[in-house]
Amino acid sequence: MIVGAVTGRIDHPEVVVCGRYRGRDLEIVGRTVPLNPAQADEQAAVLKPAGDRHPWPDEISAGYWGRDAKKVPIVKVRPLVVAEVAADAAMQGDHYRHPLRFHRVRGDLTPNDVDRLPV
Repeated sequence: MIVGAVTGRIDHPEVVVCGRYRGRDLEIVGRTVPLNPAQADEQAAVLKPAGDRHPWPDEISAGYWGRDAKKVPIVKVRPLVVAEVAADAAMQGDHYRHPLRFHRVRGDLTPNDVDRLPV
């Protein structure tokens, strides 16, 4: 998955918001369970703040997060980091219904190596 945003702070991420490209558009497809301290450190070491052209909103609907609050703020990052995750097979359209489990940063891959969503 492509790391497109996090919750928390960029220097101490709590949850990773993952995306994949559909054509030229980066779409949100899932989020991870909360990161443990080592995973948060691994992410913080490679994340860079996004510029003004990042396509995602500043907040995501809470229904997507399974919470009662109306919106969850996210911190957008440059979508250059690829993360290896484990995912439940349950999908809702092209989005994962359940949280992903972050395994590691894949420094050997680029966003172009991640399978794209169908157009």
